[in-house]
Amino acid sequence: MSQRTARQWIINGVLIVVTLSFLGVSIAPLIGGLLAPPTQQAANNSNQNTSEQEKIKIQIEGFEAVLKSDPKNQTALIGLVNLRNQLGKVKETIEPLQTLADTFPDQPEYRMTLARTYIELKDPKNASAEYRKILTTKPGFIPALQSIVSIELTDKRPEAAIGILQDTLKTAETANKIQANTVDTGSVRWILGEVYRQQNRLDDSIATYDQMIKDNAKDFRPYVGKAQLRQVQGKEDEAKKLFDKGLELAPAEFKDEVKRLASLSPQKQPFTNPAQTPSAAPETTKKQ
Repeated sequence: MSQRTARQWIINGVLIVVTLSFLGVSIAPLIGGLLAPPTQQAANNSNQNTSEQEKIKIQIEGFEAVLKSDPKNQTALIGLVNLRNQLGKVKETIEPLQTLADTFPDQPEYRMTLARTYIELKDPKNASAEYRKILTTKPGFIPALQSIVSIELTDKRPEAAIGILQDTLKTAETANKIQANTVDTGSVRWILGEVYRQQNRLDDSIATYDQMIKDNAKDFRPYVGKAQLRQVQGKEDEAKKLFDKGLELAPAEFKDEVKRLASLSPQKQPFTNPAQTPSAAPETTKKQ
């Protein structure tokens, strides 16, 4: 992976964290407790002695024996993925992850982990395909939507990323009629506004935030997003009013983050210049 591409992954990775911080989404719970991320397991692998690795291999053989008679055994498949990751055999986790994802389609954490593994293996094409499979049945599943947007941005396809979000919004009304709350249009628009902001399309970003306010005047996010843009444009008085409004509406767990963003100088605001890698991003928290 070239240095330029790696830098773009960092930019888009930070976009995910900043955006999800106000989405009420944390990717960690999708993985933690079920399937350990490949990078974490690979790090653990360096600390294992030969005896420990032999024990792991024996455990793997046990799970493989179970799967010969019961190929879709959930416990054995999860165990196999985790143990192979512990040995640093990330590529060998693809097959059991695929089985988990196909066998338990109502549990998107499996396909999310499969997609993340493809990313770890520097295979964004297959990762994107897995995210799209999730969105076929769960069009409003924010972690998958945000991840595929990140892939498109990394591949320098911002219009494709924007198109995905716009298409999601176009079909949201129908999806929500079939099953209520399938698509959180406010959260999708928040991602769209952030993508516009990263691309320096400030007017489009502001228009998106204005639509969010029109749809739900009690949502604090568009006030914060618009305030950051007004700071960039040198409209400090308006920015302060918007930050104050966002702070007033923000749930308690978000107030410190809103204050932090308000205290940043315009040149340090996230994504005002997509050519620069943001130096910091908030941790994921919960919204709504």
